[in-house]
Amino acid sequence: MNEFYREISERKTWQDVMLMYGISSKFMIIGSFSFSNHHGSSLPNDFIENDGSIGLHTHGVKKGNSYAYRQESYGLGFRYRFFNRDGHHEHFRMALYGNAVYADQAHDEAETNLMGDNSGLGGGIIATVLKKKLAISFTGGGIFPKPYTDKSKDITLLYGNAYNYSLSFGYLMLPFKYKSYDQTNLNFYAEFLGKSYDALKVYQNNNRILVDGVPSFEKGNYVEFRPAIQLIIKSSLRIDISRSFPMLSRSYVRTYPAYNLNIQYYFL
Repeated sequence: MNEFYREISERKTWQDVMLMYGISSKFMIIGSFSFSNHHGSSLPNDFIENDGSIGLHTHGVKKGNSYAYRQESYGLGFRYRFFNRDGHHEHFRMALYGNAVYADQAHDEAETNLMGDNSGLGGGIIATVLKKKLAISFTGGGIFPKPYTDKSKDITLLYGNAYNYSLSFGYLMLPFKYKSYDQTNLNFYAEFLGKSYDALKVYQNNNRILVDGVPSFEKGNYVEFRPAIQLIIKSSLRIDISRSFPMLSRSYVRTYPAYNLNIQYYFL
């Protein structure tokens, strides 16, 4: 399966491409790479001011700077379904997932993300329930990032661990009655996404730099709401169009509103 994920906000765009291959009915391996205009090749020259403080105007695209598109990350992961209970028009399934990502990005926010921003390891659990036309899914996991070092400036960004969770609901609107697998499915989809993460620590020449008054560097947590319309065409092409709204606090790695386009195609 080829999955192409695209998120568009007011000032930045990024693309993530994922290739999935099923080793068996229970085990899948996932390869991914991403590119965007969200990062520069290094930290801004004025990231740390002459007086040793953090430059408050340096935060990349969110402050109006324009970067060229560049390759960001490469990843390898897996998904293993360890529980499956199927019935007539219903099922309950649980799976474990994990991934390792390499990304050498000047990511200057505390919130970590293994889809383009950070190198590191991630993993967690997925549970899904289907009951006639209603599908419910829960995902919970952790992100354990590696530090980033800008060698030209001897600056190291030490990221904290993050924990993400989501609860989604999908309801089949069309067709009212199945006649063949070639029928187009129209689903209404709503997702609640949350993340908690630790503060960013900044070092220069092995000395800790005091970070004060920079919300995107501080410890945080938030919950977003993403309503979506989903199309499944000929049982092989999936298209999701959604919009993100902040519910509890907000993310500092994107501007709002954020528009999301997710395309997945199953070759087999």
